Amino acid sequence: MSCTVVLALGYGSLKSGFPWVTAELKKQGKTVDKYIASLPPAPHIALLHKRWQVSCTASQNNRSGSRIKVKDTGTTNISETRPDAIYQGLTEEMKKWLADGEFFTNIEVKLRTEIASTEEFVQIFLECKAEIWQLPWDAWQFREIYCNSEIIGSSPEYKKNSPPSNFWRKTFTFARENFMRSGNAEGIDVEQDIQEIKAYLGDRCELEFLKEPTPEEFNARLFDDKSWQVFFFAGHSDSDENGANIKLYINRNYQNDSVTLEYLIEGIKRAFYKGLQLLIFNSCSSMSMAVDLVSNNLSLPPIIVMRAPIPDPIAQDFVKSLLKYLAREEPLFLAVRKAKDDLLRWEKRCPGASSIPMLCQQPNLEEFTLPKPEANRHSNINGNTAIEPECDRAKNQLSLSLSHLMQRLAIGLAVSAIGYILMGPIVAPVANKIGMKNARQNKPLIAKIYYKLSSLLDPNYAAPHYNLSELCNKLNDSECALQAMQNAAWRGLPDAYAQSSKNFILQNKHQEALKAIALCLENTKYDGVKAACFKNRGWVRLEQKQYDAAETDLRTAIAFRKDSPEAQCLLAEVLEIKGQKQAALAAWNQALKYSDYRIPKQDECILSARQRLQAKGNKP
Repeated sequence: MSCTVVLALGYGSLKSGFPWVTAELKKQGKTVDKYIASLPPAPHIALLHKRWQVSCTASQNNRSGSRIKVKDTGTTNISETRPDAIYQGLTEEMKKWLADGEFFTNIEVKLRTEIASTEEFVQIFLECKAEIWQLPWDAWQFREIYCNSEIIGSSPEYKKNSPPSNFWRKTFTFARENFMRSGNAEGIDVEQDIQEIKAYLGDRCELEFLKEPTPEEFNARLFDDKSWQVFFFAGHSDSDENGANIKLYINRNYQNDSVTLEYLIEGIKRAFYKGLQLLIFNSCSSMSMAVDLVSNNLSLPPIIVMRAPIPDPIAQDFVKSLLKYLAREEPLFLAVRKAKDDLLRWEKRCPGASSIPMLCQQPNLEEFTLPKPEANRHSNINGNTAIEPECDRAKNQLSLSLSHLMQRLAIGLAVSAIGYILMGPIVAPVANKIGMKNARQNKPLIAKIYYKLSSLLDPNYAAPHYNLSELCNKLNDSECALQAMQNAAWRGLPDAYAQSSKNFILQNKHQEALKAIALCLENTKYDGVKAACFKNRGWVRLEQKQYDAAETDLRTAIAFRKDSPEAQCLLAEVLEIKGQKQAALAAWNQALKYSDYRIPKQDECILSARQRLQAKGNKP
């Protein structure tokens, strides 16, 4: 299932903070809930971001093959010799800012509770001023945990898009989709882009490549009757220091080599109403283009842009990956996410490379996907249908006789089944209670018989399976306990999902545990069960050495249930690994306070807590 989150930062700035932040959660197009929080001032993030952009531009000045034209402004005094350190500091500050108490508690925790499965598709529309888009939102812990999510830049104000009805008829009538590409290739290898486009889209789209057109030719093709669905620009672009006066360089005739954004706007508006569905600007000043286009409050298709200067091989790699995932019929936002993830291998050469591409889109647009390859578009072209051969007359008569017999048998069975169906759910709880009574009286064999009887009387009744699992645990029959708990989980008992996930963790089956936890969070309404599920997910993340995610889940579990000794114990381990010694000691104290030595797992926690506290000279 796909979810949509509209994260609106409202008025404010990094200097003054954002006092009114809302997150609207939608499932299947309907609003499920809305959460309110705030974000504190963070002017240092703006400074770090500026330093990172300067370091990117400076490194590009020293490289050939950059998709940016840099104006000669004299000597540039750049003291940033460690772009990796700058970007690391920037992302760490972003994480701290977004982990602020109110935003984390009122928005992130609630979103993670509602969106139980970390495999779920999540589109996050970031509604704010365009300069806030440019920050590395990919550092948000929520995005890291939800691997099929992506943050999409969106304007707080936008028009409702309603293309003419003839556009929709045209889209479904024509078998081929159109793809147009343009740009000045001086100093960069756009031929590689062309080859990738042909490889992935040649059997899906009608391709046209404009190689260094004049501005008049460029605009004529954009305005023509072809009804382009995709427009792709690969080449140089630039803007002034304030991101204004944007130019796209489309040829090498220096007297007539570029078009301004103002020149493009009217063409883009008309192209949208004739069917334009996607804009891709694979050039370095394209973020400024997106800002200007959005500020004009135009009806726009999705736009893919670059946040910062990017080396040509990385730009090509992004295009290749994006087209690959679109050709696999991935939704646009997920194709962008996966293509960005593929850029992680470039982080050493270009710190922050994976966060440079960005998708900008209005929340009310339908999802963009490429058409199927032409060979697969039409089935049953000649209108032929398969016809089963007729049976012999004698076989038909025999079948008719057997049919009458089966009908009579079915009537008899139906009468018995109706009685079973009507009485079973009434009698099953009684049998389960008798089983529980015998279990308390230390009569396990009789208890087991009644639990089995209860489950036979009502196959959908989860309680006897759960109780049988507890009984088998006491008898040290781990196989029986695991199977019975799985049976209870299959019948939708959230407590059983929580216990099953714990059993899977003990068996080092982490993926099975995560699936059970997702079902638990999706189905339970009880804080105690949620606490157990978040605790188990934190346990898995600890085993996987994902310490930030583990800490987040364990603190969430403790927020639901403070007296959870296992969550406190696991949190203390995580904090020790992260080097937060004092915080770890506080967690060990809490674990010791709530643990019960009669429970084996908690007894282990008591022992660990006492050892740590005694080592630090604290009295346990």
